[in-house]
Amino acid sequence: MLAAFPSASLALAMAFPRAAPQLGVHPAAAACPPPRRPLLAPRLSAPRMQGPVVDSESSSFYDEYQRADPKTGQRQPISFQEKEKLYLECLDAFYNEGGKQLLPDDEYEQLKNDLNFEGSTISTLSKDEIRFVLANKRYKMGKPILSDAEYNQLRATLKEGGSPVVLHEAPSCDLDGICKVDLRVDEAKQRLLYLPGTLGSVFVLCELFFWTLHTDPLLSVILAAVPSYFIGVWFTENIFCQKPLVTVAACPECNYLVNAYFGDVFNVQKEGIIPGPPTGNTLELSCPNCKSELVADREKMIISTTVAKGAAAKK
Repeated sequence: MLAAFPSASLALAMAFPRAAPQLGVHPAAAACPPPRRPLLAPRLSAPRMQGPVVDSESSSFYDEYQRADPKTGQRQPISFQEKEKLYLECLDAFYNEGGKQLLPDDEYEQLKNDLNFEGSTISTLSKDEIRFVLANKRYKMGKPILSDAEYNQLRATLKEGGSPVVLHEAPSCDLDGICKVDLRVDEAKQRLLYLPGTLGSVFVLCELFFWTLHTDPLLSVILAAVPSYFIGVWFTENIFCQKPLVTVAACPECNYLVNAYFGDVFNVQKEGIIPGPPTGNTLELSCPNCKSELVADREKMIISTTVAKGAAAKK
């Protein structure tokens, strides 16, 4: 019918033009709609770390101690040495002046915590150590709080326990020129003396358990550990060595480390096998470095020179 009216067909063709065919595309694919781009998830912002919320009461625990001026009342920081001195003065006033308090309780606790944070050894001293320090302080003030016997007993107790308040690294010299230094127990060499007896008893007990109880070697070592310790101590102190004590100290003349051994080995000195008197509480020795003659005392735990300082050089 449109063929009978060519002008009408031409108008319709111009009104609805055909889409041009695409080369290389399947007709079915051409009819499909174009794929949609997937929606991207919104980016999340990086989490921010928030600092801990500390209230005012807790924050004051970490504040540095500041001493108040008695005149103006203004608080000012003080040095580390002044803090330790103030701490000792508070203890001295409390124990030796009828419970007198130089600081309020909260300031005293803050001062003590501040000294602990700064690594002070004053705030960690024991009761006897504080008593010894305060006794020295009061003696220099002309107000002794201990008698000579009590002071010597306290000093001996602290020295036996290895307290740092009575052990001094630097030598001290008297008016006669005799210098002395505190002796310290050489823990490494002292324990090394007990090693032969302990290892020997372990070997003997392991063999005994294996041939009598037929136990595993590893189990034998475990069973022999505790008995071997006591056997090793008895063997070392009664057969191998007699009253052994290995000490070390710096030479009062040249600061060279000198070892002093107290005791006997297999009773060779007691039986007279080697020349010399049996070793007692005193020991004579010489410094390997400066050749100074020294005397070590086991009871007092000191090593001292025999000649006044400078006298040997004059000779």
